[in-house]
Amino acid sequence: MAKIKTIGLTRYVTNVLLLAFSGIVAILLVALVSFQLLISSGKIAPANAGETEARAEVVKLKESQSFPSKLTPKFYDYIHFAENGTVKSASVSGDALKKTIKDYKDRNESYSTAAYVTFSDGTYALVFWQYKAQFTNDALRKLFPNFEILFFIGITIVLLLFFSLFVRRTSKQLKAKLILVEKASQQIAQRELDSDIKTETGIVEFDHVLQSIDDMRGALKESLMQQWETQQQRKQEIAALTHDINTPLTVINGNAELLLEDQLGNEQRQLIENIHDSGIKTKQYIELLQQISNFDVIQEEKIVVSLESIMEELTKTLSPLAKQKKITLTVRNESAVKTILAAPVMLMRALVNIGENAIRFTDSGDVTIKVQQAEQKIVFIVEDNGPGFSGEAILHAKEMFWQQDQSRTSDHNYGIGLSIVDRVAKFHNGQLKLENTHVGGKVTLILPVDK
Repeated sequence: MAKIKTIGLTRYVTNVLLLAFSGIVAILLVALVSFQLLISSGKIAPANAGETEARAEVVKLKESQSFPSKLTPKFYDYIHFAENGTVKSASVSGDALKKTIKDYKDRNESYSTAAYVTFSDGTYALVFWQYKAQFTNDALRKLFPNFEILFFIGITIVLLLFFSLFVRRTSKQLKAKLILVEKASQQIAQRELDSDIKTETGIVEFDHVLQSIDDMRGALKESLMQQWETQQQRKQEIAALTHDINTPLTVINGNAELLLEDQLGNEQRQLIENIHDSGIKTKQYIELLQQISNFDVIQEEKIVVSLESIMEELTKTLSPLAKQKKITLTVRNESAVKTILAAPVMLMRALVNIGENAIRFTDSGDVTIKVQQAEQKIVFIVEDNGPGFSGEAILHAKEMFWQQDQSRTSDHNYGIGLSIVDRVAKFHNGQLKLENTHVGGKVTLILPVDK
């Protein structure tokens, strides 16, 4: 494939302007030649035709010393006055007649476009003309008395048509070049990084922009590959670490359970229970680390999910925990929308995390989970009777491993659950909100109603 010849943007604009100027000159030359051809063919009388005909008529009138009974001017006009100055006959009338009399009121004045002739009977005539091209055909001249205006209107229409077509053509050419930049940006936005970006538009500056975008594509691809490799390495390291830790933890917990079955003193039993509880907590922490590692690489497909089935599954999962703590769990579907486009496993994990937190931090009372529709949004709301969130927690509780808020910190809280929920919300182009009510905490998960 031949390489496209490139020019600078300044030269491109100059070429466009020169082309436009050439087009205008060509149109004007064609108009001028057409005008000369019309005159040569006798279709149009030249601008001085009125003067020529009028002066010839003045000579005849002076020789005859009387106004003829019938005068038929073609390219000039006349007014015949009585001796007292009243109009006897004229080739013009109305306002044109009044204006002419006013413009040429002095009979002794020498005019460049008019002449007076006095006759032997005391009457006199004013013969006047204009310098303008006219149709030689009587019907056309009557319909279009001023050919020059018609001619200029025609030229203007042709020029406007030329400009319209020229601008459209130039815009189409520029759009074809700019669309490459747009496609390149879309390719980067959609992370289609394997295909090279076309960098030849014919304009140096555009090519430089596209080359920069292509360089960015390559750098982004390399960065993402490194990030993916790092994630894989981290996942493998965490998997190996958790496997290595799980084995001794299992031994520790098993031996602690065996020791607890023996007859022990209070102090010994307390120490062994502490060892056993710490082992359980450590194992839970390791499981959460595995969840985070797996979550980063999950790419679950979004499908149409029934809201009713989500709420039923949520009730089934959380009811045992609520029953164990003797807490009233209420789950309601108040949405008019029946389905949502979502990643079901990720969404359920997020809702279970929110529900478990609400139950865990509620010592007595109620936990309410409901789903509602707000315009083009599906809103999951979880409210509890717990201690609520501190101001600092509302700002930072969605951050990974943040657990400085003592109001909602327990032996089972590692600052991970809400971070995972926030990631699920962002995966669905949604939002996670933390706030307080007058009786406890409130967590709201807002997701768009994607069709």
